[in-house]
Amino acid sequence: MFLPRHTLLISFLCAATAGAADFKKDIQPILEKNCYECHSVKTGKKKAGFVFDDLETFKLDIADNDVAQIRPGKPAESHFLEIMVNDGKNHMPPDEQLSASDIKKITEWISEGASFVSGGPKMAPVAAKKDLPPIMSWTNAEGKTIKAGFVRLDGENVVLRMPANAAEVAYPLAKLSEASQKLARDCAAP
Repeated sequence: MFLPRHTLLISFLCAATAGAADFKKDIQPILEKNCYECHSVKTGKKKAGFVFDDLETFKLDIADNDVAQIRPGKPAESHFLEIMVNDGKNHMPPDEQLSASDIKKITEWISEGASFVSGGPKMAPVAAKKDLPPIMSWTNAEGKTIKAGFVRLDGENVVLRMPANAAEVAYPLAKLSEASQKLARDCAAP
């Protein structure tokens, strides 16, 4: 069976993890050096809807479900890591490759639960409230269908993840059909 290069690399790194990765000491400096330019509150850039220097926002991308970018304990299923090791057009960072050491640290961090807590117990994989499909059909008030994943309710908006670029978009509940408004509330319910 043929596996893509990035799948083999992630599998190898998963097998090679040995030490504990600390977010503040090991991961945050990697993100600051390689990612903050395009994904931080400090620079005012939130490309594709991602920010890595606001931990409250960043942790929304960490969950054990099909729409999460980081799946705690599952680096091979984490899109966040995949785009760092792939050779495709969506490779990040866009103009360079992370070192093998940095990729190994990120892999360890995800394998251990992707916790932001330094020196404390590692976060167990967080189960989704519900087992939701990654892409759902949403109908707006004009009858047009939107294909996107549910992320959360945020006030009077439903936050949807666009499948083409994984960007999070806040869409007013009032602009959805009655059935899609109910769907959003059902998705958010425990």
